[in-house]
Amino acid sequence: VAPARSQSIRTLLAHGGGSDMTAAEPPPAGDEAPQDPAGVLVLLVLGLQGMGTLFAFNTIITPLKYYELRFAASPFSSSFESMLSITFNAVALASIVAFQRLQHVIRLRTTIFATLACELVVFATLTVYTLSPLRRPADELHALLEASSTASFTVTLCCTALAAAATGLLNGSVVAYCAMFPARYTQVAVGGMALAGLAVSVAGLATTVPTQNQLVAAGGAGSERDAIAAAGARAR
Repeated sequence: VAPARSQSIRTLLAHGGGSDMTAAEPPPAGDEAPQDPAGVLVLLVLGLQGMGTLFAFNTIITPLKYYELRFAASPFSSSFESMLSITFNAVALASIVAFQRLQHVIRLRTTIFATLACELVVFATLTVYTLSPLRRPADELHALLEASSTASFTVTLCCTALAAAATGLLNGSVVAYCAMFPARYTQVAVGGMALAGLAVSVAGLATTVPTQNQLVAAGGAGSERDAIAAAGARAR
């Protein structure tokens, strides 16, 4: 029985939820993990996929200090947090609902790859947009941040909506994919989801502490923006 079940798991991996192996089909019988060397690797991949399903949301809602600085001169300086959260949750819910139909016509593996690629593009765009002001002279940075506050909010909101759509589809695809395997695989993916928030929080702490030290060291600059500009100039 065990070799047959191992072969079944390998077949699932090979098809990746294709037209002949969709989320609508029942998972293999039994609750035990397959006894094959590839099982550990599969568990690791599904755990990372679980982290990926909530990584975007946690990443977008974490850098509040950055948003306060970047959107300070925009009409959304006091409401950006609510608008980003509402946009993300509304779009993600809509994409999860849409997934109920898409899962029967699109291969799960295709959906997972496409949504991960979309999130990669979104966060690459946000990274470039965030770092681009640091290429300007320090004495121009303050004025640039004020002049681009509304545009920055618009770009961030659009990227948030795209990331939310990808997250909803990715979440549904990963859960549906795990449902084809024994229960242990779903548990690992859910554990990865729980770790996503922790990973982002630790990364945020690692980047916030040096910034706070720089602000204290530049305390005579007159304002937080001036201190950030000074820190950016030193970074160049």
